[in-house]
Amino acid sequence: MPAPLILAHRGASAAAPENTLVAYELAIEQGADGLEIDVHPTRDGHLVSIHDDSVDRTTDGRGRVTELTLAEIRQLDAGSGFSPDFRGVPVPTLDEVLDLTARHGLVLNIEVKDIYRHDAAYDGAAEAAAEAVLARGLAEQVVFSSFNHTSMAELKSRHPELTTGLLMMMPLHEVGAYARTTGADALHPALAALTPALITQAREANLAVNAWTIAPPFSPLPEEEQLRAMWAAGVDAVITNIPDVAVAQRAELA
Repeated sequence: MPAPLILAHRGASAAAPENTLVAYELAIEQGADGLEIDVHPTRDGHLVSIHDDSVDRTTDGRGRVTELTLAEIRQLDAGSGFSPDFRGVPVPTLDEVLDLTARHGLVLNIEVKDIYRHDAAYDGAAEAAAEAVLARGLAEQVVFSSFNHTSMAELKSRHPELTTGLLMMMPLHEVGAYARTTGADALHPALAALTPALITQAREANLAVNAWTIAPPFSPLPEEEQLRAMWAAGVDAVITNIPDVAVAQRAELA
C-alpha cells in the first residue's frame, strides 16, 4: 500500500452518515486504504459502530447505547439526519465492519470508546473487540486505539500480537518514553499534538504516527490544510473525514 496510509474517519463522513456501512463503502470507492470506526457495547453485549455514547445525535432514537439492545438499535434510522437520501440506513455491528475489512483487504482502526470506564458496561469492550478480530485472523490489518491509555496497555499485555495506539488531543511530555510504558505501537495525535518533538520521539521509540483531522467548526483550520500539515510533518497515516481529498493530495506529493 502507498504511504502514508489514508484511513477514513468514521468512513467518508463528510459525504455520508458517519459510522455506517454506506460511509465505509463510499470511502473504499474514494480510494481510502482503510477505515477508522468507533465501537460501543449494547445492553446485551454486542459491539456496534457509533461514535457517541448515546444514539441521540446520529439516529432518530434516544438513549444510551449501553441501555439499548442490539435489536432496538438496529431498528433506528442512522441516515436521515444526514440526508433524506440515506433514510433507513442502520447502525452497523463490529462484525459487519470486520467482514467488510476482510472482503476488501482494508486497514481498520477500531477506536474503543471505553473512556466511559465509570460505566461497568464498558468493562471488557476492548477484549470483546480483540476476540472478534483474532477469531477472523485479522490482527495484522487492525489497529486498536483509545483515549483510555490504561485500556490499551491492558489490551497489549493480554494480546502482544495486537497493534495499539494512544489517542492524543494535546502534546504529552516525553511521549516516546510514556508510550513505552503502555506497550503502544503508535501515537494517534490531533494536529495540535503533532509537534516536531513528538515526531522525533516517536521515531526514536519506533512508534508509528497516525494523525487525525478535526472537521469544522471544531478546528480553526480547514481539513485540507490540516492534511497538508500532516503530510509535511512526515506521518505514517492520516485519519480524515475527507478521504477523497486526502487521496488527491497524496497523489500530488508522489
